[in-house]
Amino acid sequence: MGENNPIEFNKRIFEIDGIRGFALLGILMMNIMSFAGPDLDDSFTSTRSEIYTGFWNELSLFFINTFITTNFYTMFSFLFGLGFYIFLSRAEKKTQSTAALFLRRIALLLVFGLLHGILLWYGDILWTYAVTGLFLLLFYKFKPKVNLIIAVGLLSLSTIIVLLSSIGTYMMNMAAVNTGMESEGYIFSLNMTETILNGSYGDVVGMNAIILGLSAAGAIFVIPNVLAMFLLGLYAGQKGYFNNLREHTGLLRKVAVIGIGVGLPVKIFTGYLTTYEGDDIVFVQLAQLSSTIGGPLMSLGYVAALALILLKLPKLVRLLQPVGQMALTNYIGQTVIMLVIFYVFGLFNSIDAVWFIPIATGVFILQLILSHFWMKYFSYGPLEWIWRNFTYLKMMPFRKR
Repeated sequence: MGENNPIEFNKRIFEIDGIRGFALLGILMMNIMSFAGPDLDDSFTSTRSEIYTGFWNELSLFFINTFITTNFYTMFSFLFGLGFYIFLSRAEKKTQSTAALFLRRIALLLVFGLLHGILLWYGDILWTYAVTGLFLLLFYKFKPKVNLIIAVGLLSLSTIIVLLSSIGTYMMNMAAVNTGMESEGYIFSLNMTETILNGSYGDVVGMNAIILGLSAAGAIFVIPNVLAMFLLGLYAGQKGYFNNLREHTGLLRKVAVIGIGVGLPVKIFTGYLTTYEGDDIVFVQLAQLSSTIGGPLMSLGYVAALALILLKLPKLVRLLQPVGQMALTNYIGQTVIMLVIFYVFGLFNSIDAVWFIPIATGVFILQLILSHFWMKYFSYGPLEWIWRNFTYLKMMPFRKR
């Protein structure tokens, strides 16, 4: 049996780190809508806070909802599936206890996610990745074609459910109108603005726990889409597309054109519904096509396009690679920075949406600088180092020699 050692630094695929680093910018631009204001609360009360209204604010949200939201979340899911394939395949060559390594890795990711989601910010995605990631052990030995078929099947099934649900809701609303029994919508509020600006830290933690519970209850609708993107990433790893990107430039061009070409019209449609028709429950449900069609297609198109760009611009790889290599630390680091800006400084629900993109870009540039500085002296990001130590049950060298 081989030694229980991690993947050496010089075996990393830097283009994947670069794409992952760029994905972090999209994740932040998507999440800032919830960091900065009561976007979730508004969805329950069928209202819209002032920071999200007005021509320029809505135009900014339309841009984010079209080009960012769901696209980068599914893109990160794809990269997660690909990354876990790389981890499993390389670990398999070194040890017979691959499952044990993987389960420890997943277990700590779940802990990170729960702590992040409860103690810091309710919008955590890590716990969902951890729960969904358990399925990868089942699919890892499947043939690539089988994983591809299952992934497409999951997204297709989700799309059918969204369409049927939208049609059913529309028919129920029409029946209610005809009988004079129109619905008043959701009557539920988390009082987020009051809790965040005037409540204690315990109040914020309690709010986070409630939202996490709601998220867990609705996970059955989220996990299939996350699993589908995991499986597409697993499929790409099994086929070896990222082992030598230059050998697959033709395929990358096709994926970029088809993914963005077909996905963009869907995202423009769903982006419009999300931004301008958020008070209509039928349109809200129909906008979920962003998660089942538009987002997955756009994310694959983005990955392929970025891979082609990074092959042409190696300096861009070197720029993005450090921030992507310590993606876990930077993901949670984004939360810390956003909470300081909007919670600690009391700016929650007071900065217009038109400033979301500049703020997110500025924070990402700061993370780029800090990541380059950190990786100059250390082998891993701080959370990545803890994650590896627990995974391999041995102390890894932290500082570079």
